[in-house]
Amino acid sequence: MRIHFWNLFLTLFFALLVIVGFAYLAGEGRIFYDISIRDLVLMALAVFRLVRLFSYDVITKFIRDWFVGAPKDSLKDTLGALINCPWCTGLWFSFIVVFFYFATIYSWPVILVLSLAAVGSLLQVLSNWIGWSAEAKKIEVQKMLP
Repeated sequence: MRIHFWNLFLTLFFALLVIVGFAYLAGEGRIFYDISIRDLVLMALAVFRLVRLFSYDVITKFIRDWFVGAPKDSLKDTLGALINCPWCTGLWFSFIVVFFYFATIYSWPVILVLSLAAVGSLLQVLSNWIGWSAEAKKIEVQKMLP
């Protein structure tokens, strides 16, 4: 298996970013280990919404389009793969949300808004699923009628 330079570079960069970020937070005395379930859920929903926003939503398609047609194995190609991969963007956004959660109280309005948007998205998906299921059952019943 060939190791792709830019994948390795970005992996090491991410690891360094995490180490430096948490060293900064520890140095400032901002890390604490007792995170409430509420905060954890809000951060998880915020990460979910950011991943959805950057990997799938139409409003950020212009960002994903910057990387279309990039030369294979280039930094641009690797960044394009990164932003189009929900697992990858989830890891990066998890660090960003956790870092700002500890770094400043001013991140809370943003985390809250992203969390509420995530709940709205999940409710929309749920209501679509219920509607589609009901419609499918209706068609199924109509086919059974003489």
